Formats: sequence, structure tokens, C-alpha cells
Amino acid sequence: MKTPEILKKASFKTLGIVLAVGLIFGIGLTIWATSALSTSGFGRQSKTRTTEVINAVTREQQVVLLSLGIQGISQRTDSSTFFDVKIPGSSRASFLMYSFDAKLGIDGEDVQIEQTGDDRFQVTIPEFIFIGHSNEEFKLVAENNGALSWVTPQIDPVELINGVFSDDTEAQYVASNEELLRSQAQTFYTSLITAIDPGLSVEFEFVGGQS
Repeated sequence: MKTPEILKKASFKTLGIVLAVGLIFGIGLTIWATSALSTSGFGRQSKTRTTEVINAVTREQQVVLLSLGIQGISQRTDSSTFFDVKIPGSSRASFLMYSFDAKLGIDGEDVQIEQTGDDRFQVTIPEFIFIGHSNEEFKLVAENNGALSWVTPQIDPVELINGVFSDDTEAQYVASNEELLRSQAQTFYTSLITAIDPGLSVEFEFVGGQS
């Protein structure tokens, strides 16, 4: 038995309406689900920027923040004694002129970074250190020996040079330039972090000192 033509047209029309209603329902459900997720506490967090900041700041080598041109004269005087009494005229004096470039900075591996807010980071700077020196020049410029200086051993120039680079002397270079080192550290690490996002705020804490 053949289906009347009018019934065929009605069936296609009904099917079209069902499909249209289903499509509208699906779109509405998707919109509702998206809205529900966004308002019900569900979301997604990304740590990409944090990772980029950490990679930019953390360096596994010494970071030179300041280079100083040092010049000076080191003097050493020795004398001989007899029963703890200085022998007159037995003194020897040597004067060593020196110059070099001192490198001051920090150990980059000890730098710590912490995100303290959505757009805020805190960088903890370790103690400043004497990293090294270069372009060294040494010259024995004068000697002053007494009439009986032959009883006193000659002064070794190497000992004079070692005195220039003693631990105490290097610590003095660091201490006398601490304010400048802090300023350089802030400028250096702020530039690294804000290169990723200029809107980031950077705070600093210095080990053994004030922020």
C-alpha cells in the first residue's frame, strides 16, 4: 500500500522540526554548561608565566653585578730582633704598586623566587661575594733597607701580592660597595622579570639585610 504524498511531506517536515529542536537544545546545553563551570568555581590555572620567571631569574653560575678598577700601594716592613729587642738598622721595607679589576656579585644558584600574588614576585638575593679579578698588574716600586738589613730575610713579593687578595681585603671591597651592589641586583633582576611581562611587580629581600 503506497503512502499518500501528503503524508510523506508531513513526515519530512516533522523530522526537520525534531532535528532543529535537538540542535537548539544542544547549543543551549553547551552554553549552560560553560556558564555553570565559570560560575561554580571550576576553572583552569596556568603556571607558564611563573615557570618563565623562575627560568629567567635562576642562574646556576656566579653573576657579576659590579666591576671595580682598583689601584693602590702595598707596604711591608720587617725587622730582626735579639731577645725580642729590635735591632736598629735591620729593617727592610718594600712597596708594591698594584692595579686590577675586581668582580663582585652573587651566586646565581642561591637566588630564590616566590610568587606572592597574581602579578607580584619576591626575589631573595644571597650574600654578595668577591667573584674574582682580572687585568692584574704588579710592580715593586721602592725598597728601603737599613744598614744592617742583611740580617733580615728579604721580603717575598709573592707574599705582598697574596696580601692584596686576602680574604679580609676582598670582604672589605664587598662591604664598601654593598649599597651599589643592591641597586645593581634590583635593576638586573627587575629587567629579567619585566621582560616577560612589564606589568609584574617585583620585591626584593636581601639575606642578612633589609628589603
